[in-house]
Amino acid sequence: MTSDSWHRPPLLLLLLLSALALIAASCAGPQAGRGTQVSARTLALARERKLVDLRKEIPGIVIHLRYATAANITGSPIYPPRMPCLLRIETTEKLKTAQALLKAQGYGLCIWDAYRPPEAQETLHRHSGSTGMFLSPNAGWSRHCGGIAVDLTLVDAQGRPQRMPTDFDQDFAHAGVNYTGTDPLVRQNLQILKAAMKQAGFIQLESEWWHFDDADYLTDPQPVIYGRKIELPAM
Repeated sequence: MTSDSWHRPPLLLLLLLSALALIAASCAGPQAGRGTQVSARTLALARERKLVDLRKEIPGIVIHLRYATAANITGSPIYPPRMPCLLRIETTEKLKTAQALLKAQGYGLCIWDAYRPPEAQETLHRHSGSTGMFLSPNAGWSRHCGGIAVDLTLVDAQGRPQRMPTDFDQDFAHAGVNYTGTDPLVRQNLQILKAAMKQAGFIQLESEWWHFDDADYLTDPQPVIYGRKIELPAM
């Protein structure tokens, strides 16, 4: 045994370290790509179609895009980390009205989702299984994909979420607008939110208390903004 052999790691240890490095790299690779399932081309097209960012158009509104975090049904981010919160200009103006109505009552809006790129809709449909929570692209596109629908909840003046029937994309059996629980505060909060959104020009989806469509577009489907496929109207 030479004098420097004491300072040279055994061959078995080197092989073990190499194997661990490969495992770590293979784990890090997909994680690095998470949250980038939305193409840059799709977002560029959304800008070209004059969808606007709510962060700039409605100062003070709370934006918490759940699909840009792991707090969604897939368990991983599917939006880029700096995903803009986009809607059509006309829909944004209605949302601005709803925010003002709620602010006068000491409340506000927290946006969970707005324009949803079709790539994300496909991912969500694949993960939702048989829940029926996300429309199949084979049947039509969500109105989110046209920038005329928004998912949101009620917050107080400090931006703190208020009690509602369920969390976002959760407990679909109890997520309808007709609350049947026994909590009077939940019923009150749901009514406050519904009244402001209706007055501003939105229609609430019966099966999802958090989902609101721009009423003016329900009979005028908008083209889906998609960077890699032929556009079809949003249903």
